[in-house]
Amino acid sequence: MTDNNYKSIIPHEHVVFGLSKDKSPGDMTLRSAEWAVITQVDGKKTVDQICKTLSMSHDEAFNLFIGLYEKGLIELFSNEKAEVSYVSDSFFVILDKELTQVVGPVAPFLIDDALKEMDAQRDSFMMDQTTDLIELISDEISDDSKRIKFQHAMLEFLKEGMQ
Repeated sequence: MTDNNYKSIIPHEHVVFGLSKDKSPGDMTLRSAEWAVITQVDGKKTVDQICKTLSMSHDEAFNLFIGLYEKGLIELFSNEKAEVSYVSDSFFVILDKELTQVVGPVAPFLIDDALKEMDAQRDSFMMDQTTDLIELISDEISDDSKRIKFQHAMLEFLKEGMQ
């Protein structure tokens, strides 16, 4: 496939694919990497998000997507580049404050560990990743009442920020 054909299918990493309504992956023999991609394709996740989830390089993933597209197993759902919104500086201030109230001085370390696990940075943290981060951090809070208190406080902060 020429580079131009490649770009006509996946012009950027924010393309969204969905499963084909006409063909089923069960009707074909697929490699494990192709199955991994198929399990992530849901009509909502971008190619970039799937790359990160599967720890694949963009080149590797793009080649898999192109192959699955050419086999008719996936369809293009959205080719528009979504507006990316980043969290405000206050998000991490509140996150640290609320987490410190429930777990004490280890809060910054838990936040840093969760960011590392998500392969994310504070200065370029996307708004659509906030719930994943809060959930990941919440998993580290063993006391149910403290976990609920933390989640509730963060939910309230996010609700206020969305208005």
